[in-house]
Amino acid sequence: MVPNRWRHEYKGDAFEPECLPELTGRVAGMRIILPGRVQRHLYVTNPARVIERLQPDVAFIEQEPTALPTLQWGHALRRARVPFGMQAAENLPRRYPLPARIARAWTLRSAAFVAARSPTAARLVSTMAPRLPTPVIPHHVPEWPRVSDPPGERPFTVGFAGRLVPEKGIDDLLEAVAGLPGARLRLVGNGPLLGHFQARALAGEPVEIDTDTSHNEMAHAYAGFDVLALPSHTTPGWTEQFGRVLVEALWCGVPVVGSSSGEIPWVIDTTGGGLVFREGDVGDLRGRLGELQSDPELRLRLAEQGRAAVQRHFSVAAVAAELDRALRGALTADGGGM
Repeated sequence: MVPNRWRHEYKGDAFEPECLPELTGRVAGMRIILPGRVQRHLYVTNPARVIERLQPDVAFIEQEPTALPTLQWGHALRRARVPFGMQAAENLPRRYPLPARIARAWTLRSAAFVAARSPTAARLVSTMAPRLPTPVIPHHVPEWPRVSDPPGERPFTVGFAGRLVPEKGIDDLLEAVAGLPGARLRLVGNGPLLGHFQARALAGEPVEIDTDTSHNEMAHAYAGFDVLALPSHTTPGWTEQFGRVLVEALWCGVPVVGSSSGEIPWVIDTTGGGLVFREGDVGDLRGRLGELQSDPELRLRLAEQGRAAVQRHFSVAAVAAELDRALRGALTADGGGM
């Protein structure tokens, strides 16, 4: 069950869900209010009727413990005596408004398990519900194809993919690349800082910007990178919860460099596919990029071991096996949290 329409900042009009071919006939778009509010939307359809019709043995709510949809569906599942799990990606001990804290207390008390999207998220949940099973079940990233870069000479290319926003630390990255002879930065994305970087490019700084590549075409963009960098900055209300582009790049055979923000070091250490630098330290970032620029064999070794580890930890099959284990555990647990 998914919302039948959604909104986000990069698309002007509301849009309907798209269904993967493998899920044809298994996805239902349902009416909601407040489309675009990730934790505050509600379903208009009565979840109890859906549960009564489907008669599930177990359920998974892909929402945070603080989210209203979790409370709405969790309440209906509990009344129907169906054990359920939910996800937790939050990795900062933020102070939530009272309604969200009330929702979190109830959902953590009622759930059979929490699929923590990172070790930090698991630790946070465990401080609030120490007896609740909280396995680390990361976000999955489907396999990406390797695309050969067109032949020809080009500069050493450091790539960035994602939103052009201050917290991504892209100014640090451009400063670091500008200090590497024979290197350039290629930004693939869009966002509030687009004009800022267009102006820097016009001023002769070594940066190129691509706003036209869709997500489905990103394998070709990654093929043009020698390394992908994610130089994120932690803010009072946000830190990297995963860094999906790290895994996408490794799928495509591109090594990565990331800051020490949030879960970036965990992803890089788990995959062995890159190097970590001190968040906000331009000199350290330049040094890491310089290591990779001067050592093609290191780039190849990191890329190869990173891709193999991504297959083991972040592929659809790997994550599905972990989620299946948690769902089966919910069925066999004493009462399943019910």
